[in-house]
Amino acid sequence: MSELVREIVEVNAYIGGDEEKALLTVEAEGITPTAGWTNLQLDPHVYINPPADGVQDFDLVGDRPSGGGADTPSTVEAAWEGPLEDWVIGIRVHAIANMIEDEIFEPWEEEDDEDESEEQSSKAA
Repeated sequence: MSELVREIVEVNAYIGGDEEKALLTVEAEGITPTAGWTNLQLDPHVYINPPADGVQDFDLVGDRPSGGGADTPSTVEAAWEGPLEDWVIGIRVHAIANMIEDEIFEPWEEEDDEDESEEQSSKAA
C-alpha cells in the first residue's frame, strides 16, 4: 500500500501545450526513510469544488520495501502530467514532514505581455 514519503526536497511545475490544450507537468523530489521504495508517484487530490486558493494539491507516495530496506534515507523522484484546469494558479506537494508550493505561469501570457509592450513602444515613437 502506498504511503507518503518523509520529506519534499524540490518541486517544479510548468505548463506546456497551447492555450487550447494546456498541459500541467509537476515534478517532485523527496526523501524516503529507507532505501528500496518502489511505485513512486504524485497523486493529485480530487476536488468536488475547486479550492478557494486555486492550488492543486498532490501527495508524493510510494511503496515501502517489504523486506525493510536499508535504514539509509534515499532520494526519490516522481512526475505527473495532465490537463491544466482553468482554476489552477499553483500546486502544492505533500510529504509527512513538510509540503512545498510552486506558483505556475502560463507561458503564452508572457509572450502576449511582451507583444503588447512592443506595440505600445512603437506607437509612442
